[in-house]
Amino acid sequence: MNPRVVLLDDDPDNLTALEQMLHAIEETGVADVHRFTSAVEALAWCQAHEPDLCLVDYCMPQMDGIAFLAAARGLPGFKGIPMILVTDLAERDVRHQALVSGATDFLTRPVHPADMKARVTNLLRLRMGLVNPRAKVERLMHDVEDVSRDAIEREHEQIILKLSQLSRCRDEETGNHMRRVAHVAQLLAQELGFDSGFCDTLFLAAPLHDIGKVGIPDRILLKPGKLTPEEWGIMKTHTAIGYEVLKDSSSQLLRMGAAIARSHHEKFDGSGYPFGLAGEDIPVVGRIVAVADELDALLSVRPYKQAWAEQDALALVKSKRGTQFDPLCIDVLFQHIDAVLEIQRKFADPTFGPEQIYKPLAEDAA
Repeated sequence: MNPRVVLLDDDPDNLTALEQMLHAIEETGVADVHRFTSAVEALAWCQAHEPDLCLVDYCMPQMDGIAFLAAARGLPGFKGIPMILVTDLAERDVRHQALVSGATDFLTRPVHPADMKARVTNLLRLRMGLVNPRAKVERLMHDVEDVSRDAIEREHEQIILKLSQLSRCRDEETGNHMRRVAHVAQLLAQELGFDSGFCDTLFLAAPLHDIGKVGIPDRILLKPGKLTPEEWGIMKTHTAIGYEVLKDSSSQLLRMGAAIARSHHEKFDGSGYPFGLAGEDIPVVGRIVAVADELDALLSVRPYKQAWAEQDALALVKSKRGTQFDPLCIDVLFQHIDAVLEIQRKFADPTFGPEQIYKPLAEDAA
């Protein structure tokens, strides 16, 4: 069945342009498009029907895009429907309000067809069931929710490996990368003064930061060279996919994982993605994991790069204090840098091939 898409914009010309771009996306088939110039009429239609995707303009009379998002999220069955707000780059405060009101992603004007394709394709794939790991994640979470805190402490390594397997099996990142990010994130949270329950939950949730990569095609995810602008646009949607996969869980751990998945590429100065959030508008778990993940990525071998020298990696991370990273997180990182580097050494990747790397991890998880 072709996806049912709602387009809402008070300008008919904008609607026509969006519809043309939508029909040009081969992956969506011939979408069943429903156009509206009135937010009130669109909301009335949505009360009687269930779309698979909504693209909503922000600037509209009577009811603006944010009000529509909030109202639509309150409708039965709309909790999991992806909704994209179309707005201007400069409207950062609007983006934050939209995020709170239920926006899944954004398109900025002028809308580029490649951006449209990247966001719409992956969100519809998730919605239409082509990428649906949520049930598997939920089943794995029974292992966490049915045991006590002491049991979690004893078996946390196995739980991490199982939960991260969904993303790791699609990427060149090793199980040790997940371990290192988890341990460093937990250390930072402890030294920032968070209680033990929060830190333990973060330890388990941090490895889920890239779970949205299950929705990224292998040709992009595993590409050894530089990504094209269109490919990069698709890659960036892994934050929205990860959030959609995890957000509706009853588990506090998975809800924290959802926040991390969506926010770990935001930057402290507001120049990150997907929402361009800045400062304390970025969830603290995302700010913490961003530091742990970036440092580990620099120090690790990837298909497209060699590992950085330790001194160079630390200098680069430090130079991004207050721009990419929360200054407090960076200060704590360097106050405890010896412990951080000890984690890097303790869980270092072997220097041989992927088959040797994954074999012991599979044995750990068995």
